[in-house]
Amino acid sequence: MGERCCAAVVRVLVLQAAWALSGGQVRYSVPEEAKAGTVVGRLAQDLGLEAGEAEARRLRLVAPGRRASVEVSGASGALLVSSRLDREELCGKSAPCALRLEVLLERPLRVFHVQLEVTDINDNAPVFPAARKNLSMAESSVPGSRFPLEGASDADIGPNAQLSYALSPSEYFSLDLQKTEEDGESLFLVLRKTLDRETVPVHRLLLTASDGGRPSLTGTMALVILVVDANDNAPQFNQSVYKVQLPENAERGTLVIKLNATDLDEGSNRNISYSLETLFPQDRNDVFGIDRKSGEVRLRNDLDFEDVRLYRLQVDATDQGNPPLSGHCKVVLEVVDVNDNSPEVWVTSLSVPVPEDASLGTVVALLSVSDRDSGENGRVRCWVWPASPFGLEATFAGSYSLVLREALDRERVSEYEVEVRAEDGGAPALRASRGLRVPVLDVNDNAPSFAQAVYTVLARENNAAGAELARLWARDPDEAANGRVSYSVWDGGVGVGGGGAAGSSSSGVGWRPASSYVSVDAESGRLWALQPLDYEELQVLQFEVRAVDAGEPPLSGNATVQLFVLDENDNAPALLPPAGSAAEAGGVAAAEAALSLSGAGSESGTLWAWAAWGAPAGQVVAKIRAVDADSGYNAWLRYELWEPRGKGPFRVGLYSGEVSTARALDEADGPRQRLLIVVRDHGEPARSATATLSVSLLEAAEAALAAGSSSSSSLSAVSRSAAGVELGAGAASAATNVWLVVAICAVSSLFLLAVVLYGASRWAPRAAVLSAPGPTTLVCASEVGSWSYSQRHSRSLCVADGAAKSDLMVFSPNFPPPPPAPAAKDTQPEPSALLDTVSATAFIPLCGAREAAEQRTVSLQAQERVRVGGSAPVRRRARLAAAAAGRAAGRMGERCCAAVVRVLVLQAAWALSGGQVRYSVPEEAKAGTVVGRLAQDLGLEAGEAEARRLRLVAPGRRASVEVSGASGALLVSSRLDREELCGKSAPCALRLEVLLERPLRVFHVQLEVTDINDNAPVFPAARKNLTLSENSPTGFRFPLESASDADIGANAQLSYTLSPSEHFSLEVKAKDENKISVLLVLTKPLDRETIPVHRLLLTASDGGRPSLTGTMELVISVLDVNDNAPQFNQSLYKVQLPENTTPGTVFFQLTATDNDEGINQEIYYSFSDAVSAKIQDHFKIDEKSGEIRTAGELDFEDTQSYDLEIEARDKGTPSLSGHCSVDLKVLDMNDNAPEVWVTSLSVPVPEDASLGTVVALLSVSDRDSGENGRVRCWVWPASPFGLEATFAGSYSLVLREALDRERVSEYEVEVRAQDGGTPALRASRGLRVPVSDVNDNAPLFAQAVYTVLARENNAAGAELARLWARDPDEAANGRVSYSVWDGGVGVGGGGAAGSSSGGVGWRPASSYVSVDAESGRLWALQPLDYEELQVLQFEVRAVDAGEPPLSGNATVQLFVLDENDNAPALLPPAGSAAEAGGVAAAEAALSLSGAGSESGTLWAWAAWGAPAGQVVAKIRAVDADSGYNAWLRYELWEPRGKGPFRVGLYSGEVSTARALDEADGPRQRLLIVVRDHGEPARSATATLSVSLLEAAEAALAAGSSSASSSSSAVSRSAAGVELGAGAASAATNVWLVVAICAVSSLFLLAVVLYGASRWAPRAAVLSAPGPTTLVCASEVGSWSYLQRHSRSLCVADGAAKSDHMVFSPNFPPPPPAPAAKDAQLEPSALLDTVSATAVLASKLSSCVFHSRLLKFCIPAEISRNKSWWIRILLFAVRRWMRHARYQNG
Repeated sequence: MGERCCAAVVRVLVLQAAWALSGGQVRYSVPEEAKAGTVVGRLAQDLGLEAGEAEARRLRLVAPGRRASVEVSGASGALLVSSRLDREELCGKSAPCALRLEVLLERPLRVFHVQLEVTDINDNAPVFPAARKNLSMAESSVPGSRFPLEGASDADIGPNAQLSYALSPSEYFSLDLQKTEEDGESLFLVLRKTLDRETVPVHRLLLTASDGGRPSLTGTMALVILVVDANDNAPQFNQSVYKVQLPENAERGTLVIKLNATDLDEGSNRNISYSLETLFPQDRNDVFGIDRKSGEVRLRNDLDFEDVRLYRLQVDATDQGNPPLSGHCKVVLEVVDVNDNSPEVWVTSLSVPVPEDASLGTVVALLSVSDRDSGENGRVRCWVWPASPFGLEATFAGSYSLVLREALDRERVSEYEVEVRAEDGGAPALRASRGLRVPVLDVNDNAPSFAQAVYTVLARENNAAGAELARLWARDPDEAANGRVSYSVWDGGVGVGGGGAAGSSSSGVGWRPASSYVSVDAESGRLWALQPLDYEELQVLQFEVRAVDAGEPPLSGNATVQLFVLDENDNAPALLPPAGSAAEAGGVAAAEAALSLSGAGSESGTLWAWAAWGAPAGQVVAKIRAVDADSGYNAWLRYELWEPRGKGPFRVGLYSGEVSTARALDEADGPRQRLLIVVRDHGEPARSATATLSVSLLEAAEAALAAGSSSSSSLSAVSRSAAGVELGAGAASAATNVWLVVAICAVSSLFLLAVVLYGASRWAPRAAVLSAPGPTTLVCASEVGSWSYSQRHSRSLCVADGAAKSDLMVFSPNFPPPPPAPAAKDTQPEPSALLDTVSATAFIPLCGAREAAEQRTVSLQAQERVRVGGSAPVRRRARLAAAAAGRAAGRMGERCCAAVVRVLVLQAAWALSGGQVRYSVPEEAKAGTVVGRLAQDLGLEAGEAEARRLRLVAPGRRASVEVSGASGALLVSSRLDREELCGKSAPCALRLEVLLERPLRVFHVQLEVTDINDNAPVFPAARKNLTLSENSPTGFRFPLESASDADIGANAQLSYTLSPSEHFSLEVKAKDENKISVLLVLTKPLDRETIPVHRLLLTASDGGRPSLTGTMELVISVLDVNDNAPQFNQSLYKVQLPENTTPGTVFFQLTATDNDEGINQEIYYSFSDAVSAKIQDHFKIDEKSGEIRTAGELDFEDTQSYDLEIEARDKGTPSLSGHCSVDLKVLDMNDNAPEVWVTSLSVPVPEDASLGTVVALLSVSDRDSGENGRVRCWVWPASPFGLEATFAGSYSLVLREALDRERVSEYEVEVRAQDGGTPALRASRGLRVPVSDVNDNAPLFAQAVYTVLARENNAAGAELARLWARDPDEAANGRVSYSVWDGGVGVGGGGAAGSSSGGVGWRPASSYVSVDAESGRLWALQPLDYEELQVLQFEVRAVDAGEPPLSGNATVQLFVLDENDNAPALLPPAGSAAEAGGVAAAEAALSLSGAGSESGTLWAWAAWGAPAGQVVAKIRAVDADSGYNAWLRYELWEPRGKGPFRVGLYSGEVSTARALDEADGPRQRLLIVVRDHGEPARSATATLSVSLLEAAEAALAAGSSSASSSSSAVSRSAAGVELGAGAASAATNVWLVVAICAVSSLFLLAVVLYGASRWAPRAAVLSAPGPTTLVCASEVGSWSYLQRHSRSLCVADGAAKSDHMVFSPNFPPPPPAPAAKDAQLEPSALLDTVSATAVLASKLSSCVFHSRLLKFCIPAEISRNKSWWIRILLFAVRRWMRHARYQNG
């Protein structure tokens, strides 16, 4: 092997030397399209390899970044063609085409560079941009016009790409090829002959391109040249005039006519749009519309035959050529009349208002009725609607009179809305109406009437002077002065000394008129108070108010007003004198004295009363009497006790005033009580008075004597002062119980009687007792609000013991009044009076009746208007007025007869003359011109026209004429314009109406207005703009709008002339008698360059004398023809642009010019068709501005230059274009980052690989050149690998440091390359180099020791835990298997873990647990028992599958958790033989507990009178379990309920629940159940028999029981019973003091001991480090295992159990106290009694630890029975109170 290696090394060195001498590169050349398998070169031989070495060292080819198309033959090592070689695909137009290849050689890894040049052959024919090219040329194009064509392209290079062109034969076109150094080759199509679209519309040619190869290849493109038509044909209609008839009721949108024009041109020149213009009438351009595309003429607005009967329309059809040409036609539309006009009703005269006493036949109005239609449609009939006292009478054709046919009554109907309806005779008939408002004039025939006959007004006393009390209102249906009412106080008054009641003027002691109290406003009817009213002086005031109207003669009406004064609280309460005094018989005098006393002051003298000691509560001792001069709520009194306040011995009835005892009177209340009593009323504000009552408290006998002496002297002042008090029932004697019984019976009887009376008065029917109809003179209002006054009832209010007061009244609610009588029309609503009400009987309907009389005389009408319910004076005045009206009517009769005769004569003359007068007058006549003698023609006498008010009425229009008032002639009043009045209608006749009054008549006058030549011809516009194309043919006619003349006849005949012009002339054609057409004719071709605008003047003259003219200016604009193509100032532009130019950058702007105008001058720019789509994706040109901008990114390495062909085209028709070229050179920039290629990669790398190992071969290149292409490389980040350069652009990645797969299993290596450009560009290539594994790591557990917790009695096969060992190796080296290695437990060793040699009987761990070999799961092979096994310790081994295999170990500590599977066991009594047995006793207890839960009967003694809480026995039990399962609680099952004994819940102490007495019997049997806290709980029962003995017997029993035991047991037994503190003697207080002191001392001692045990350091007593062999888990969950302390549980008096453990939390423990550790407290014995101090010591020593809450141990009895000492204290206090009550009797 050594020789071979040496030979290989020598060959490599020789090959490297030869390679260096040859430049390090091999070059080959091959033609494109060479067949697959063609040998390019002997690569292995050229590289110096021996035969077979190329295949052995895996010689292969690498072409970075592209497909190589060549490969290395494995056997021979030759370079062969593998696939098609296309030079154009590989290099495009670049020459030469050289491919750079890399050859890879392994063992050792080397790289070589090969350059392969592909030569060109002629394998590509010339290609045009498109197979077909469409060109459009106007037929007006001049010969010599040049059109650029896109040349062909050839993908080959050199001679193979040199092209020549040929065109198929054509007499119209030739080909021109121009070659310049700047532009290169430019190909043009030249027009040789003028085109004619009608002869040859399309020319088809074939353009051929041939290259210079051998053989030559050709490409063709078809040229399709479309000849664009010139717009030289105008649209033509098939008729010049169209006649149409259309009814005037045609709906909008109706099709009138559809026109169609034809154009011989093509394309857009053939597309026609229509427009419409109304020639006559010129102001109706919105009536018709035309669709621009279809030519449909439709109706847009309504037609009216009466307005316009004929329309003349001009329709223009214009094509879309440039310039556009148009054709014209006219449409004559005749409107057909239909019945679409309703009749018109005009009021020519209206005489209103009409007096309500007007006679029948009176003419109210004159009306004129007309209809614009004719024939049947114009015949009108009229009538009046609705039915009314008026009717129509026809006076002449179209004239009517509205006359009175029935009598009027303004109070019934004050105004008539009359509607005159007219209907024509058309089908369907049309109607019209005219409303007339005819008011009726009033006559004073109605007297004022009040709404109520009697008004009730409520007024409060002490009102202000001038205050408004009410408002009265009387209704008068008449108008104006006849209905204007004035008010006054008529009669009424009050007697001053008559008690305040209303009466007539003769009643009362002193009469005062009502006007001294009230007044009424004459206009408004407001009632005012003249002075303040006093209820005590005046209660009711009744008077009358009169209402009088202002008519002639005046009429009046009356109403009665009852004014009730409402009481105010202005009198304070007054104390009445004592009952039985002389004043009591005084009656009224006494009341007045009381009132005067109350008015003088509110204080009264002192009143006296007596009360007996021992008087019971509720005994009435006195009664206060008072009265208030006010009434109602203001007189309602209440009594209040002001002094003394608080809980005194007396109280006062709130409304009765009775002073009674509030409680039983005793000596503590003193000999005398002074009471201050306040009497208040309920008024606002409240008023009060005070009374002082002095009550003397005496013995019963003295009180009776005082009452007797006061009753015998009732006439003196002293007796009156004492008699104001009512004494209660006297007590006979307090020494005997007989009088007490009598007093109680008397009080009970009085109370029962009061309840019965109160119930009878409470629920008795009130209306029967207290309600009765009373007088209507008094009114009382409550403070709650107003009461209804429709029906009144007097209520009696009982106050004190006097007579009932009848001044408190209640008003029943208002019931709806009866419906009122029908009122007259338009009556105003009457306002309601202020606080007034009316009874149901007060509503009297006021009815008015009017009978329809047959005779229509004035006197009867006046009598009919008199109302039935009116007063006698009114009826008398009405009859007088009727008689006077009758006499006046007789005098007017003679005058009316003469007027009627004259009217009849005038009507006859009017009928003979034809009923109408006709006149004629020329228009524009001056104002004042006499048209005719109208009064004379109508047959009127001189002066009669003015007397009868002859006047002119022109319905619906301004007449412009008037009637002279003096002469009666018809005169011109204003300007008469025939054209304004009649338009074009002839003749112009105006219909006038002449009105003549007294009697009212109407006559018709026809006035004809003749025409004069006062209107000049008028054109539609003063200026008309026309547009004509400069290529318009000679003889082209353009229609013009004719002028119009408002005159008629010869004055409207027009002639036209045109200003001189060599290009235009005028042609006038007569279409009919009334219409001509005017045409403008082109006589000479137009030239826009010579004259762009022609201005002519068209004149129209009428036929009047003198003739009038009108002119219109014609402005003819010559439209340009598109005959100039756009031109650039250069044919070639050269531009340079860097390749990093951002897209959107503007780098050049082109500008082309066009000599045409308008749209022909507008140019838009675009790329020609020769520019490929790829180039257009890179560049964009703005159509308007010519700016060229980049659209994509440029790449010098892809394309180094661009040839852009630009076309500028105008918007003319046909469109012309110009062309130029833009040569764009792309400048190279450093925009290519280096490229890194991985040519070979040898992975993964073993972690024990040697340094220098080649991992990968890389090739680095940069497409840029120069400094931008120079690349440097490095490895990042720092890693065990590095780069070594092997050749230009070739690198090797080699290993430089040792590898460790467990530390780094894989490397992400990044090879970075940076070029030398500015700024420098970077590239990188990431390599993933994995490291292969070697087995050098053993399995490792996460923990050295595992702690596993398992509950006892678990199922066999249960999973206990899962172990896991980590091996960082891979595959088999990291696959781990588990097994139990060693460990076990001694069966007789107390259940503690140990080695294989420890314990009495050794059992291996594999007999308890097993481990899964693959997953590491730990399983239990059998159920575990906590009492047998607490801890099991063993080892588990983990072994991998590597070579060689490695292993690791871990220790497992299995702790068994206790379950509640043992019931509690009762311990034997303390001091027995079993106590000394120690462990044997415990075992006996456990066996006993296992055998059964029942135990024998236990005995105890208790003394009679033992207090509550006395301990008589203690139950002791133990549980073999631990923790929560061993925590015991004691419950008393029998007897249940409130028995004499109770059991401590956790201590087991049996104590008294209350004091024992003889009722509890001699013996008590207690059934006690002991339960643990496990789940489920287990229990045991104990029966305790307690004997109840006397204290001495209990002490003897305790002594006898202690004699049979040891000395220590005797002392404990003697202390088990506490004797109650005996009561020495109830007669003395010494023992009570001793008992209190003893109890207080005990309570203080308990507090001190409780505080000492509560705040003493707990850790020193109960905490001590214990062994680490036992662990207990609570059901709450796992505890921390960092620091452990053993807790002692005190049970019985045996050894403490150390299996109850707690894991303290992770914080420092409290500092230990200076006390001895593990101090055991001595428990008390079961069933023994001790003294009080011994029991207290045992209670303080007993402790328990609550494992759930993790608290320190506290004294059990103080924590569980916190109320024990409190109960002792309460018991002592109750005993003391009982003794105190006994001592006090």
